[in-house]
Amino acid sequence: MLERAVVTMQADSGKAIAAFNDLNGGYIEDDLYVFVVGLGDGKFRAHGVSPRLVGTDGYALTDPDGKPIIRQMLDTLKDKDRGELDYVWRNPVTRNVENKHTLFRKVGDYLVGVGFYTR
Repeated sequence: MLERAVVTMQADSGKAIAAFNDLNGGYIEDDLYVFVVGLGDGKFRAHGVSPRLVGTDGYALTDPDGKPIIRQMLDTLKDKDRGELDYVWRNPVTRNVENKHTLFRKVGDYLVGVGFYTR
């Protein structure tokens, strides 16, 4: 799903972000979804299952264990064009806090990520 999201962002970031935020946009499958964060300001532009996060400061977001997940992802992208991060997050399907592994890429001025739960 990440590769498909990256291609969509490269083609037209505005349309891509709208699709990622749309529950019927084709970028939410079970517990997989796309999220997008601005590299310059750390603000969420898209979040497939938590629209309340759109427009909020990703730098302030921590997992239940206090890990600054978006900050760590953005820090990784200062030196690389892709990365991976393990943390805990609420699974939108089970509603339980579970281990999650997220893959993310730098696409233009954005971080684009997709994670999966490892249970």
